[in-house]
Amino acid sequence: MTNKLMIPGPVMLEDDVLFQMGQQVQPHYGPQWTAIFNETIDLLKLVFETKGDVHILVGSGTAGVDASIASLTAPGETIVVGVNGHFGHRLVEIGQAYGLNVISVEAPLGKPLKAADFDRALTQHANAAAVAVVHLETSTTVLNPVEDIANVSRRHDVPVIVDAVSSLGGVPLAMDDWGIDLCASASQKCLGAPAGLAQVAISQRAWDIMASKPQRNHGWYLNLQVWQQHAIKWSDWHPYPITMPTNTVLALRTSLQSLLAEGVTNRIQHYSDLANRLRSGIRDLGLRLFASEDCLAPVLTGVISPDGIPSSDIVGYLLNEHGIKISGGFGDEMKERIFRVGHMGPTLTESDIDAVLNGVEAFLKSK
Repeated sequence: MTNKLMIPGPVMLEDDVLFQMGQQVQPHYGPQWTAIFNETIDLLKLVFETKGDVHILVGSGTAGVDASIASLTAPGETIVVGVNGHFGHRLVEIGQAYGLNVISVEAPLGKPLKAADFDRALTQHANAAAVAVVHLETSTTVLNPVEDIANVSRRHDVPVIVDAVSSLGGVPLAMDDWGIDLCASASQKCLGAPAGLAQVAISQRAWDIMASKPQRNHGWYLNLQVWQQHAIKWSDWHPYPITMPTNTVLALRTSLQSLLAEGVTNRIQHYSDLANRLRSGIRDLGLRLFASEDCLAPVLTGVISPDGIPSSDIVGYLLNEHGIKISGGFGDEMKERIFRVGHMGPTLTESDIDAVLNGVEAFLKSK
C-alpha cells in the first residue's frame, strides 16, 4: 500500500501527471519538443506573474537558489540575507561559499522577518549588492513578508532574490508587481510535479546587473547567463545547454495546466480551507501551533509536540499505524520539537486532514 504523503514536499501527484512519467522518452531537442518546452515556460510565467525570462534548470530547488545568488553577485560583494530558520541559514552558506560578505537579518524561530530590519541593514550597508530571503521557511512553517521586504529593497535600489521553493503556486506571489529580481522554485511542492526541476524567473534589471559584472568568476552549469545564451542561440531546436529530462518536463507542464485551469487563487483558497480545518482540529486536541496563524502559510502547519514526547514518536505512529507520512522538525533545534503536516498537494481533501487528526488523537489516547 502506498503511504499518503503529507509532508512539505514532494507531494502526491495527480493521475495525469503520473501518466506523463510513464510514457516513452521523447528526444530533448527539435522543433516539436521545443514547442512543448516553450509552452511550459509560458505556463510558468503565468504562475510567477512575470513578463520576464524563466529558465528550467535540471536540479533541485536549491540549484535554482544557488544559481540566482551566484549569477547576480561577485566575490567580495555584500549580500543581506534573511534568517529565521534552516533555509535562511542555507542562503548564508551559499553566499559564503561564493566569497560574499554576508550580513544576516535575523528573527527568532517561529517568527517572521521584519521589513524594518532590512531597512536598517541596507542603510548601514549602502553598498549591498543584493537581498536574499526565503518566502516560506518550511523548517518553521513561517511565511515571510516578501512583498514588504522587496518594497524596502527597491527604495534602497538593491535587487531582491527570493527562495520560493515551497511557496510558488500555493501562496500569493507576484514577481513583477512586487519588484522581485530573481525568484527560484522547484517542481515537487506546490507546483505538483515530480522532483528534479528548478525554475528561475529573472527580471531585466537582474540581467543588466549580471552583464555589468563580467568577472564574477562563477561556474558554467549554474550560471544563468549560460542558460540565457543557449535559449537565444538555439531557440529553434535546443533552448538550453544540457539534456532536458523530457518526461519530467511533460509532467510539470501537465501539473501547471491543472493548476491554471483551477486558478491559482482557487487552489490557494483550497489549501487555506484545509489549513483551517487542520489547525482547528489541532487546537481541539489540546495541542499548540508552533507559529502564530498570522504568519503561517496555507500549505504547511507546524505543531508543538506534547511535553516529554519527541515529535518523531508521532511521526512514526502515523506512518506505521495509519499509513500517513508527515514530517518532524527540520534542523537540530527543531528536530524533536515539532511535527509538520504538509497540505500543499493538489490531490489532498478534507478527509485526508481528518485522517491526520484521527491519527494524532489515537496517538494521544495511547499515552
